[in-house]
Amino acid sequence: MIKSIEKVAIVKCNSYDQKEIDRAIEKVLKLLDFPTSKYKNVLIKPNIIGYFKENLEAIITHPSIVKALMKSFKNARVGESSFTDTENNLRKAGYWKFKPIVFEEQKFINISDDKAKVLKHFYIPKIVKEADLIINAPKLKTHVLTKLTGAVKNLYGCIPGGIKQIYHRDAEGEEKFSNLLIDIYQNIKPELNVMDAVISMEGKGPTGGKPKKTNLILASRNAIALDIAASKVMGYKQKDILTIKEAVKRNLGNYNIEIVGDFKEIPNLKFEKPSQFRRAMANALLVGMTKEKIVVDENKCIKCKICAKHCPMKAINLNPYPTIDKRKCIRCFCCIEICPNHALHLKDNIMRKVVNVVKKVVKKF
Repeated sequence: MIKSIEKVAIVKCNSYDQKEIDRAIEKVLKLLDFPTSKYKNVLIKPNIIGYFKENLEAIITHPSIVKALMKSFKNARVGESSFTDTENNLRKAGYWKFKPIVFEEQKFINISDDKAKVLKHFYIPKIVKEADLIINAPKLKTHVLTKLTGAVKNLYGCIPGGIKQIYHRDAEGEEKFSNLLIDIYQNIKPELNVMDAVISMEGKGPTGGKPKKTNLILASRNAIALDIAASKVMGYKQKDILTIKEAVKRNLGNYNIEIVGDFKEIPNLKFEKPSQFRRAMANALLVGMTKEKIVVDENKCIKCKICAKHCPMKAINLNPYPTIDKRKCIRCFCCIEICPNHALHLKDNIMRKVVNVVKKVVKKF
């Protein structure tokens, strides 16, 4: 059986200037030969995880991307559910001008899927299921749990509000959570995926990392193909990303992709990986001895209590600064993601540092 080859369009885009973004979006749609007038009910799903005073352009899908898509798809609307306070985030992020749909305020429908591995039943907004076309508009970022925040991970935002916390509790760890993400994906499967990689994020993504100017727009009809290309841009091997591995196992995509656009092959921009990824490699040498602590920077913490309020396991104590109860913590890293001041982070322990030194020495021989 010959597996189909999915196209991924990659074009250069050097800024968020609206005219330049418009040209880039028009170009990727043409490269994919994607029709823009046949759909009557179009829903655009960006990545608005929250509002952050620092590095916002590296954290959320830039409004100019959505504006360009709305020019191409005349009947398009925008919908999102942040981890917390969606309406406020959309307003502050410059999205309210699009008259967005706040998913948690919509009617829900129950999705039943016997083929799912984690979520046999779950709820999504009815408007998502009723759309003629879902345009998935993710941001290119690293992620401390799943390594990559891309097209598949972005659909987690279709799960309304606080239910996300429950699912994090029920899907502990990278492998189970990745399976959960594919359960969601196989019930939504957007027909168009357009990734904002003009300014991306490396290191401690998806919110606490560093901006990285990558000057790209990526697009594909297939979300798995797009994530494969995105993982290569970051410098990962595709099989390192468990959502990709699981999707291929379920025949929702494959590793055969064709690059079209401004590049003959995928550029490797060598992103700084999140420490969680480095820890996984180190654990191959010393299992369990290199686990970092989640700690708080008291100089950054504003005692807003958001981390404690939204911890799915109620593992955060406030006295007055957050401390993590190791016995309850499932290391979903939600607290790190949603902290508005990036005050929570992973701290290297001594053994992890020893392992890193050993690895550097070994590499020289």
